[in-house]
Amino acid sequence: MNVFIVQTAIMIILALIIFYLIIYSKSLKIERRISKYSIDSIKNTQISLFDLLYNYYYKLINMMSNKLKKIPFLLNYSLRYNKYISYDKENEVSTMNFVSNKIVISLLFVFIIFFARIIEGRFPGLLDVLVSALLGFFLIDIYFKIYDYIKKKQIEQDLLNAIIIMNNAFRSGRSTMQAIEIVAHELKGPIRQEFKKMHLEISYGLSLDVVFERFSKRVESEEVSYITSSLSILNKTGGNIINVFSSVEKMLFNKRKLKQEMKSLTSSANMISKILLIMPLVFVGIISILNSSYFMPLFNTSLGNVLLFIIIILYLLYAFIVNKIMKVRFN
Repeated sequence: MNVFIVQTAIMIILALIIFYLIIYSKSLKIERRISKYSIDSIKNTQISLFDLLYNYYYKLINMMSNKLKKIPFLLNYSLRYNKYISYDKENEVSTMNFVSNKIVISLLFVFIIFFARIIEGRFPGLLDVLVSALLGFFLIDIYFKIYDYIKKKQIEQDLLNAIIIMNNAFRSGRSTMQAIEIVAHELKGPIRQEFKKMHLEISYGLSLDVVFERFSKRVESEEVSYITSSLSILNKTGGNIINVFSSVEKMLFNKRKLKQEMKSLTSSANMISKILLIMPLVFVGIISILNSSYFMPLFNTSLGNVLLFIIIILYLLYAFIVNKIMKVRFN
């Protein structure tokens, strides 16, 4: 009875939302029809529906962030997202906004699972709520892990160009500030934002080796760590910065050339390993299409569950070993 009442309430809410969208769509059509015979105002103060929703959501996040800042644990937890704030939005976005977004997404996932279970005719269990809440809470972290990987690859790709530009700037008599500023203007992508941060840090009085060390911690790249070590040795022992950057430029060029050669030499082996990883999944899909009940004993019986667990462990172990064998490290 309680489930039926909740289902009825949800259906009424959905009907009201659909009715509102239909009325809103008709009003937009009438507005477009009348706009042909009217003169638009010079100053347009109208806000679209999505912009209005975004503004309300942004105000909600800021309000939550102001409340959550009073909790020391969450304030320390939010500092890990400081590196994801771009240079031009440091004054607009707070690290606590990320935590607030995680909480809102977690509640949204709980609402979705609650809505889905109600449609099925039953209330969600504690495990459903817990899993959906954790998945929603860590969804942003998963996104940032993927973002970090892509960003790291792009920075490593553009790092040689940045070192070449800095080395040429030093040879033409430019200062460190000017060399970093040139890189920030000439290059695009994530490395541009990083060099803008480095330019700002140097303007605050930090030395070049400290700035590159902070850059290395943000990016976690071996190539940037090598540059940081070279600059640290230069700062302690003295020397010519042009020679140091020339050596770094030569090292990065040779390393990229070696990577390209190794990629061409191992391309066939990588292709074979990928085919071997995909083939079991392809066979499972083909057999499932031909006979949908073929693999059902693996899910319906206790022995099948054990065998399925062993198969998954062996497959993951095989994928891990193949990846380790085929991976080539450049030191």
